[in-house]
Amino acid sequence: ASMAVIVLVAAPARAADLSTKRVYKAPPPPPVVAPVYNWTGLYVGLNAGGGWFHNRGEPWCISGVNGQVNGPFCILPHAPFDGSGFIGGGQIGYNWQVSNWIFGLETDLQGADINGSVNLQLATRGGPATFLAHEKIDFFGTVRGRLGLTWDRALLYATGGLAYGHVDVGRNLLCTCGPSTFQYPSSASVTRTGWTLGGGIEYLFAPNWSAKIEGLYYDLGTFLSFGSGLPVGNGFLDGTFFDVRGGIVRAGVNYKFAWGKAPVVARY
Repeated sequence: ASMAVIVLVAAPARAADLSTKRVYKAPPPPPVVAPVYNWTGLYVGLNAGGGWFHNRGEPWCISGVNGQVNGPFCILPHAPFDGSGFIGGGQIGYNWQVSNWIFGLETDLQGADINGSVNLQLATRGGPATFLAHEKIDFFGTVRGRLGLTWDRALLYATGGLAYGHVDVGRNLLCTCGPSTFQYPSSASVTRTGWTLGGGIEYLFAPNWSAKIEGLYYDLGTFLSFGSGLPVGNGFLDGTFFDVRGGIVRAGVNYKFAWGKAPVVARY
């Protein structure tokens, strides 16, 4: 009987004691920190690719008979031709990132071997003739602005600005005209300036390192190369217009200097 009384008294007290105890839960896991890829800063890099041009081969001649430009006594042909070749060099630039927008400036310079030529055999009223012409771009550079939009590690951008390059050209018309053989050689070596426009995509594949593929159209204008006949005395001036217009496609890699740490965002 005594034990029963003790049990009956202790049971409610034990239950009350349990009801006052707190239940503890495990702490939440720490937040996952996702990096924000920061494009702001100075970068340098290398590039390589290919380029091309199209030359319309417009003729220019002053007839020694009547002084008429491209008159009936001129035997110059329209001689269009294309050129292509390798380019390779380096670039340096700076990006500013505002939210997902990128504003940048970039300049580049590369050696080039973009060249083409034409060789035409002609039948003229005076006799058989041969026309030869060639064009070569041996260096090419730009100074451009860049405007882009980022998605995570990728940057899609448009770019445009100043373009310049060095061009060597030469041409000659050799004519067996009656009893005499005449030729009209000329050449020029000039640095041309113009404009360029294009775009590309760039990807951050490692901290401070990115790779890009870029395409540009360039227009360095048209110029005339002409000379008088040899032997001198027939009064003709003979020349050809050369176009310096075309495109380049190149791949490159950039290293961005880490002058500051990129911000991070806590994602729960």
